[in-house]
Formats: sequence, C-alpha cells, structure tokens
Amino acid sequence: MAADRGPKISRSQKLTFAVIACTLLCLLFPVAAPLFFSLFLGVAVRESGIEPFTKLLGEVFLYGATFFLGLTLGILCEANTLLEPTVLKLLLLGMLALTISALGGLLGGYILYFWTGGKFNPIIGIAGVSCVPTTAKIVQKVASSANAAAIVMPQALGANISGVITTAIIAATYVALLR
Repeated sequence: MAADRGPKISRSQKLTFAVIACTLLCLLFPVAAPLFFSLFLGVAVRESGIEPFTKLLGEVFLYGATFFLGLTLGILCEANTLLEPTVLKLLLLGMLALTISALGGLLGGYILYFWTGGKFNPIIGIAGVSCVPTTAKIVQKVASSANAAAIVMPQALGANISGVITTAIIAATYVALLR
C-alpha cells in the first residue's frame, strides 16, 4: 500500500466529527443511542488530550469493567444454561456469522485490490469484523510477517471502526423491526 498518510486532521476536527456523527446516528437510530454514545465518548476523551482521563478510562475503568462483567457472568451463569441446546445453537450461529463476515471482508478486500490496481492490501478487509482492536492487530501482524516494513494498522483500524458502526446500525435496525 502507498505510504501516503493523507491530510493532517486536527483534534478539533475529530471532536467535531464525533459530535456530529454521534448526534446524527442517535437521531436516526435511537434504540442504539447508548452504543453510539459510548463509542463516540471514547473518541472524544482520547482526542481531548487529557491524559489522566484517557488513562483512567483506557486502563482502570476498562479492566475493572471487564473483570466485574466476567465475575458477574461467572457467578450468575449455571452450567445448565450454557449446555442448553438453544445456547449452543446461538454460539454456533455466532461463529458462523464471524466466519461469513471474515470471508466477506477478504472477498471485499480482494475486489478493492484488483479494482485499485494493487494499491489496497486485501487483508485489511478482514479487519471489518467488529472485534476491536483484535482483528486490526492480527492484520498488522500478518502484514508484518509478510513484509517487515508494512504498516497497515491505520487502515485496518479504520475498517475495524467502520465494522463497529455498521454492526450498531444493523443491530438497531433489527431491534426496531422486532418490536
């Protein structure tokens, strides 16, 4: 991929985009407003440049929330619940959905690769699976193993965040249609 970094975007521009995009998405999909707000709140805190808040939310709060979520689920969830046929079907459907999403991302990546005449790295397509930031890190690791000088993390994270926003929009649409 080309080493062009594109235009320099200031923090104020990023914050303005986050506020406008969050407002529009919350108005369009009010059911998913908490998801959008939490996503864009993270962007706003990071771009504000207030290091103590970034560290507090990115380390202490995130690890604490993950720990207590795992602890709560571990205490409340019984083995019978996990071994129910319905739960097993949902787990299998989830794995199938991730597999189809990854294959679709690779297919889309290859389509862009051929369409742009080789200017797009096709493995970035798999980062569209909204497992943030794991798939972006995996894409960077695979690209680095093939070419040590390859830096595709910014593009992979862009696809990753796009996958998250798309997933939230689709989830909101499903919830709105199911009501």
